[in-house]
Amino acid sequence: MSSTTRIPSSGVSRRTALKAGGAVAALAVTGFPLIAKAQNKELVMNVPGGIYEQNFKQHVVAPFEQKTGKKINLRFTPSDVVLTSMMAQRDNPEYDIAYLSYPLAMKAITTKDLFIDLPVSLIPNAKDLHPLFYDLYERKAAGFNFAPFGIGYNTDKVKPAPTSWQDLWRPELKGRVSVTDLGGGFAFETVVIAALINGGSIDNLEPGWEALKKLKPNVVRWYKSAPEGAQLMEREEAWVSTIASSRMYAVQDAGKPVDWVAPKEGAPVGVLSFHVANKTPNRDLALEFINFAISKEPQEGFANGIEFGACNVKAELKGRAKDRVPPHEKLMRIDWPKLEPKMSAMAERWQREIVS
Repeated sequence: MSSTTRIPSSGVSRRTALKAGGAVAALAVTGFPLIAKAQNKELVMNVPGGIYEQNFKQHVVAPFEQKTGKKINLRFTPSDVVLTSMMAQRDNPEYDIAYLSYPLAMKAITTKDLFIDLPVSLIPNAKDLHPLFYDLYERKAAGFNFAPFGIGYNTDKVKPAPTSWQDLWRPELKGRVSVTDLGGGFAFETVVIAALINGGSIDNLEPGWEALKKLKPNVVRWYKSAPEGAQLMEREEAWVSTIASSRMYAVQDAGKPVDWVAPKEGAPVGVLSFHVANKTPNRDLALEFINFAISKEPQEGFANGIEFGACNVKAELKGRAKDRVPPHEKLMRIDWPKLEPKMSAMAERWQREIVS
């Protein structure tokens, strides 16, 4: 079973490199280089708690531990705290793997010498990852799962049903739309979306800022947390909301007349990705675990269990997960490496011009 406390180091050093002959032989026989197994038998990483942690343990951690005899020590630490820790403890990292969300992942991959690159030669199953969850990270990280962000709506109150991000500006929705604030997640994406549907781009966000100012009469609340966004829809204080699919379907499963749609222009996604510490003593074990986690079977088990999207293109969604998770081609690709340097100024402007 996975551990929740870190075991002191035994002092045994990990294998430092693959022997050239063995690597060449493995490549010749399998088409993939050999991934060495670390001598240390425990790996430390962070993970969200609750139902996410339950599904991660069931479909990823437990099968890996049973297969390898190694232990995965999960810490329920927020991504921002983990990244701050990693930056402060570069030479002796507390975490072997940082499990990071957008946009922290973009900061991580642009911070020199903090994490190692993750080419296919180190994690062969990355060949089956959709480019949105691998190439977008410049192959310095590997995505595990995604949660799409779109439009939730009250099926009794809103007719016709929304199909486009432009529908948020419909005049009959005055005072009935809830939109995420910075604390609710996806605020930066909201600015980008508003720009794109009004003739702008990541290089020219000005049309987005102007559009969001015009949206204000329709906004009943800029919600500050994901649970608050769901509660507004549950209480019918809002009839329409920009919200992650999982939050809206939870309200639907509670019996409320709501539904969720991926707008025709595309749905941005929240992604959690694996980042391997540059100075971890457990590099080989970290690579072995990531390669397992992004393979078809764990991806299918987790995605179907929690009804989130899988990053492996070979993973097959079934039942409700298939109905509720938009396919990869309906997702919106945001150029995070280009957006990340602008985010501090965007946050200040958001507070000053949008929610004030």
